[in-house]
Amino acid sequence: MGKHDICHIEFDSTDLEKTKRFLGGLFEDWKFQSWGESYMLFDTPNGPGGGINKVDKVEGGPGALVHVQVDEIEPYLDKVPSLGGSVHTPKTEIPNVGWFAILTDPDGNLLGIFQNKPKG
Repeated sequence: MGKHDICHIEFDSTDLEKTKRFLGGLFEDWKFQSWGESYMLFDTPNGPGGGINKVDKVEGGPGALVHVQVDEIEPYLDKVPSLGGSVHTPKTEIPNVGWFAILTDPDGNLLGIFQNKPKG
């Protein structure tokens, strides 16, 4: 990892296991490890990884928005309700680039997903 690369992403959560089920249900290749009673680490296939921080209340609001690369958005949108989340912004085209959608986890954290436009 080089200078100025993003090295860690952190989500707040009122329930670590609930957030783990949500993220792990969406991204089945993410790995989770408990790190005490109030923190959980996660690893993604190609980094960066991050953590889930236990808090009493999630203070939603504007801030950085993490987007996760996916092959196809629709299967993820279909999974979200059964995992306790919701779709904040439906699949939206970015002309000549691809599509994105924004999800809300069970605590109200926003998480983007992104699908590249096929080349050719």
